Amino acid sequence: MKRKTPPLGAHVSVAGGVHTAPERGRRIGADVVQIFSKHNTRWMGKALEEDDVRAFREETDRTGVSVVAIHCAYLINLASSKETVRTRSLYALEDEASRASMLGVPYLVMHPGSCGEDPAETGIARIAEGLRTFGRFPKGVTLLLENTAGQGNSLGRTMGELKELLDAAGTPPDVAVCLDSAHLFESGYDIGAEEGWERLLEEMRSFGILPRVRMWHVNDSKSAAGSHVDRHEHIGLGKIPGSAFRRILTQKGFKELPMVLETPKDGEDEFEMDLRNLAALREILAGGPEGS
Repeated sequence: MKRKTPPLGAHVSVAGGVHTAPERGRRIGADVVQIFSKHNTRWMGKALEEDDVRAFREETDRTGVSVVAIHCAYLINLASSKETVRTRSLYALEDEASRASMLGVPYLVMHPGSCGEDPAETGIARIAEGLRTFGRFPKGVTLLLENTAGQGNSLGRTMGELKELLDAAGTPPDVAVCLDSAHLFESGYDIGAEEGWERLLEEMRSFGILPRVRMWHVNDSKSAAGSHVDRHEHIGLGKIPGSAFRRILTQKGFKELPMVLETPKDGEDEFEMDLRNLAALREILAGGPEGS
């Protein structure tokens, strides 16, 4: 049976252990959540024990909240000009994939990487080589390449670049796409305007990206359209009109995909912030105010 509305949720903390994530999701009324399975600024993390995995699965069953994605650590950069960084990135990616497999989490989200001062095609070739070297991901785990704002020569800014990345890697069946609304807007897709949204959809169709989208990060932006500056904001308080979020949430083909917030916590109560942002999305879905 197809859902009438997409499964909504947020990126939540795993302080106290990965098994705490589903309960955090339940407290904010989420259907799904995303996590870091280890510290997001470390190459490797403490090995998961059988007790960790068992507690995680039990909490998932008890709460009914699914952890749909693990976001890879920010250090991973397969496009780096430094061979040592690329090698460490591959080991870190293997660790992340192993964790996702153990926990039964279907998606692993990764920023494609930054090529620094090198040409984009050089960075794309390095990422593709890394993915080919890695080989197939564990059964049941799909790597999602996340589009970027284009800040700091980060790759994957456009639908064309995402296609180049997938094609260069040989279009593997276990590599797909996660789209971030703030990154789209900041990279130059004016998704708040009807013509901007239609342009995005047309590019997604022509480059074969549309059927490869598996998940959305639903974020507002502090930065202006086309700024290439990656700054997330609370829903309705940033530069992206509510009409853009309504298009994402109701677009045919996206309505069954997990939609996860990565909005700021601002040092306030994390539950209160996520509750407000989820309420804003649900109000938009119900046809309420479109915001700024």
